[in-house]
Amino acid sequence: MSFLGKVLVGLQLVLSIMFLVFAGAVFSTQKNWKAAKEVVDGNLTKLIGEKDQIELEYKTYKTRMEIDFKNEQNRAATAEGQFVSEKQKSAIAENEANTARIERDEQRELAKVSVEESRQRREEALQQREINNNLQKLLNEKTTRLQASDDVVFNQKVAEKTLQDKHSKVLGDLALYLKIIAAAGLSTDPQSVVGLLEPAPAVDGKVLETKRGGRSGSDLVEISIGSDDGLREGHKLSVYRPQSGDKAAKFLGDIKLVYVTPDRSVGAVILRAKNGIIEREDNVTSKLGQ
Repeated sequence: MSFLGKVLVGLQLVLSIMFLVFAGAVFSTQKNWKAAKEVVDGNLTKLIGEKDQIELEYKTYKTRMEIDFKNEQNRAATAEGQFVSEKQKSAIAENEANTARIERDEQRELAKVSVEESRQRREEALQQREINNNLQKLLNEKTTRLQASDDVVFNQKVAEKTLQDKHSKVLGDLALYLKIIAAAGLSTDPQSVVGLLEPAPAVDGKVLETKRGGRSGSDLVEISIGSDDGLREGHKLSVYRPQSGDKAAKFLGDIKLVYVTPDRSVGAVILRAKNGIIEREDNVTSKLGQ
């Protein structure tokens, strides 16, 4: 074998070893990424379940409070109606008592006219006094019932104030739950978490533009596919550079969609391959992680 042939055989052996090592590294990275994704998806599902349970408990409690509040309002309205009715009856009784007093005074004036008439008027006055006493008793009873109605109205107002305080507490608890959900990185809009619950459809696209993030920001990637292709916020896609001439295909990283329009989307880089720099015209796909 010539010297050139030996050199070519040695070069072939070295390249074979290099490709073997590269394939092992890519396989290990993909496997670790899938395991991490499964853990994150499990935690996300658990958090969403807890969020749904909290929202269900809140809706149930709110509905019960609203029903109790309406019942108490109806009771208060009924008591107030009774109060007005009793007050009207009391006014009628008081008018009757005033009328009786006037008639009694007239009878007394007439009694002075004649002794005979005085005796008759005396008997009538006694009778009228009895009527007055009965009317006074009736007035006292009406007053007592009116005071009882006032007590009922007051108690209903206290109950209404208690329900309002409970309602305010429920609203405060809801605001706290929403803050907890936001602190966990979740959205309270059901449509914004569709991409987290369902995998991205099988799609392919191109990188249109890239933007470097600041010190605390993520790198952003604009791609050529959007909601018309079935994508939603939260979907994860892979970026790669296809084979070109002697250069083999290269995995560049993963992105998570943060903004989606019908024909375009913007994703934040969540995983970057070693020495992987995403550029315009690179390919985007959802098929690598499926």
